[in-house]
Amino acid sequence: MKCAPHPGSAGPRPARASPVASPTPSATLSASPSATVRAAGHCWLREPAGDDLVAIEAWFANPAANQWFDFGQGRQSLPMHALRAMLLGGRHYLRVFGEAPRAEACGLVAVNDVTHPFASGSFWVLRDPLCHARPGITCDASVCILREVFKQYGLRSVSAWAVECNVRSQRLLTRVGFRRIGLQRYCHRLDGQYVGRILYDLVPAELDDGRWTSCSA
Repeated sequence: MKCAPHPGSAGPRPARASPVASPTPSATLSASPSATVRAAGHCWLREPAGDDLVAIEAWFANPAANQWFDFGQGRQSLPMHALRAMLLGGRHYLRVFGEAPRAEACGLVAVNDVTHPFASGSFWVLRDPLCHARPGITCDASVCILREVFKQYGLRSVSAWAVECNVRSQRLLTRVGFRRIGLQRYCHRLDGQYVGRILYDLVPAELDDGRWTSCSA
């Protein structure tokens, strides 16, 4: 992320970011797609489908969001066909999230490589900054999806990274329970300059699973 957005992923996988995209039309949660909805307080998560995929593609298409990502070989966006492949492939766990009772998504949380034989995945977040949800909703959604993948897939460790000037993303990762484990220098190109990525990891016992309090993310 930049000098104010959200978190990033580890290795050659996506970095967290806070996107810039047009919000989807207002609706109530009862009008949402017939996908599984899991609630954590006022925060819900569901598998992306239909209009969700259109919204995610739009978020990624905006340079203000995709500049924080790295999907390998310098690719910083996810087109529709790539999103569908990630959902169908079984390797990645993606959920859009929002605030009840509204049905439109305000962001995406994801863990890549949930079926890795070494039981390690990588976490990233994408936010729609034009969606005015309550403070802390990204933190709640992050804890919720991480709790799910630790339990459902038996992961032992999840990694993440944030561009070193993205303080907001670093705060989110720390609040969720990630620990800083290092700095990869001059590995991310931002506004024509090379900057570093702060590396993080998280194990199940350190997930902040007991408190659903605001972390201003």
